Amino acid sequence: MGDVVLLTPVLSAIAAEHPSLQITFVTKGAYIPFFYNIPNVTTIGYNIQKYRGIRGIWRFYQEINKLGPFHKILDLHSSLRSRILSLFYKLNGVPSFRITKGRREKLKQTRKKNKVLVKLPHAVDRYLRVFEKAGFDTKIRRGPWINVNLESKLKAESFYKSLAIPKKRDSLRIGFAPFAGHALKVWPFYKSIALLKSLRKEFPNAHIFLFGSPAEIAKLDVLKEGIERCYIVRGDTVGGLQGELGVMEKLDILIGMDSSNLHIASLLNIPVIGIYGTTHPYSGFGPFRQEESGVLQVENLKCRPCSIYGNTTCYRKDFACMELIDPMDVVKRLKKILARKLKK
Repeated sequence: MGDVVLLTPVLSAIAAEHPSLQITFVTKGAYIPFFYNIPNVTTIGYNIQKYRGIRGIWRFYQEINKLGPFHKILDLHSSLRSRILSLFYKLNGVPSFRITKGRREKLKQTRKKNKVLVKLPHAVDRYLRVFEKAGFDTKIRRGPWINVNLESKLKAESFYKSLAIPKKRDSLRIGFAPFAGHALKVWPFYKSIALLKSLRKEFPNAHIFLFGSPAEIAKLDVLKEGIERCYIVRGDTVGGLQGELGVMEKLDILIGMDSSNLHIASLLNIPVIGIYGTTHPYSGFGPFRQEESGVLQVENLKCRPCSIYGNTTCYRKDFACMELIDPMDVVKRLKKILARKLKK
């Protein structure tokens, strides 16, 4: 989800720069709310799991082709499946343009010895380059880059009213997304508990909102136990992803791991604090336009990063990259961001 949502600044910029261009964007059906109200972009949601193997991809190609005719294909994933799909178009005379993911450079970042840790292009810039190859130049415009539709806003307003939350100007709203897609991108649970207690002590009048997947609700229940004015943003009570976007849009700040929630908040133009351990923002997945202030990490730890996506194990066995980040480090960063926000 994080990779997909980072396309929103690019599609918005392309649509604004090239108003006569018609884009059909194919993605998973669950991700459609991210691309609401982008001019001349038609978002088509599919269940990709229904199209397995070469025959499945061929069937997928035939179904997509009915939406055409298409003059150019942009492969923004560069997976085996998307390459095969592009090949079908190429065989029928439609040129395709593929993303360069920089796998070699990323491998140099994550190897154990002789690391080469230099700042690589952000994922958003890599997406932009694909459009440039296809002949569509543009520059990213000012955010927010996710348009929250009216239905999402109404769902969020209903959620806040049900909890008797004061209006945003009269209260501090802190979001916390303590989980991620891979275990090694997640702060130890006891530190998340300690952070909530510290937030309650340092910001006694704040309202704290916890974000997570349906499978993580039980852990969130444990996390909020005994914490006043702490609420779980459940998809089934706010109307799914649409409602969650509406709730998140009204936050003052979001604290999270290197995860989709962190990227979504940054694309909503909300200040973030991303806790990075196994992964590193230099790999191109920092919170967009907040790569400096929005990242909290242990500097100069030689083993970092050991993974691009967090799908590995800690070969040191001590998880130092996360263990060395203290909950009060988060609180201090939060105070700095809020102070800077008040000066604007």
